[in-house]
This record gives sequence, structure tokens and C-alpha cells, in this order.
Amino acid sequence: ELEAAAAEATAAADTAIAEAEAEAAAAMARAEAEAALNAIRVAFETGAPFAEALDTVSAATEVPEALGTVAGSGVPTLAGLQAAFPPLARAALPVALQETAGEGVGDRLGAFVMGQIGGRSVEPRGGDDPDAVLSRVEAAVRSGDLPTALAEITALPEGAQSVLAPWVADVQARAAAEDGLSALTAALTGTGN
Repeated sequence: ELEAAAAEATAAADTAIAEAEAEAAAAMARAEAEAALNAIRVAFETGAPFAEALDTVSAATEVPEALGTVAGSGVPTLAGLQAAFPPLARAALPVALQETAGEGVGDRLGAFVMGQIGGRSVEPRGGDDPDAVLSRVEAAVRSGDLPTALAEITALPEGAQSVLAPWVADVQARAAAEDGLSALTAALTGTGN
């Protein structure tokens, strides 16, 4: 009886130790994943790559594809997107003016001259002409409202949209990565409960 009781006590102790070790390992993995998640958030602000931090998080939960896509190169920063837009807008305006110019020689000449001058509205204004649309896009970009900027860009002629396409792709990559980060944060919060 004593031997059976001792064996039972030893087995119970071994089980308790194994459970405690498993809980400690899970808690350590969650803590490492949360630290890595914070590193990813910092990388979002700086544009730095975050593949190593993402690998750490992937040990604790599934990683959204949008994050994996940009982990090696980093996410385009809001400041970078804001700085990149004005030169592209200057390049897109003459293209848009040529596309929207009337059929008359005077209209075409006027659009050419306006495109060569390079002057454009930098304060948002109403209207559906390319200069007005670009002024609203730039105002949205300056305020950090990238979804509004993308919506406004769709009102531009195709040629101007083509000029802005690389910038739009960067904005879309950032938006997808932000959605992925939100999903990842929710998943880690769920595993931590």
C-alpha cells in the first residue's frame, strides 16, 4: 500500500511539474510574442524590416499574409507617403490636363501650357477638374487620411492614375499591413486570455 501510495504521489508530482513547466513555457512564448508585436509596431512607424519579430510572433499564432509580404522590406511610412506625393502630383497633372483637354487647338494648347508651367492648387478646392482633384488628394494625404486620398484618385483620368500607381500600391500595402497588424494583435490578445 505504501509503495502504491508513493508511486501515485510521485506520478501526481510529475504531472504537476509537467503542467507547471508547460504553463511557464506558454507564458514565456506569449511574453516573447507580445515583445515582438511591440517591435513590429515600432517598425511600422520607422519603416524598418520586421521579419525576425514576425518569426517570433508566428510561433504563438498565425501571421496574416499581408504582414509576411512586407516584413522583409518594411511598411511604407505615413511620412514617406506624404513626402512622395507632391512630386508625383506635379507629374500627374500635365498628363491629366492633356487627357481632359477639349478637342480644339486652343484647349490642347492651354492644357499643354498649364502642364509646362507646373502650377497647381495646393489648397483643397471643389470641382472635378484634375487640379481640383489633386488638391483634395494632397489635402487628404497631408492630414493622414489615405482612404480618402485613394477614393479621390479614382476621379482622375487613367493616365494620371498610372503616374500615381506606384504610390497607390504603397498606400494599399500599408493599409493591408495595418489590417494584418490589427488581426495579429487581436489573435495575440485572444491567446493571452
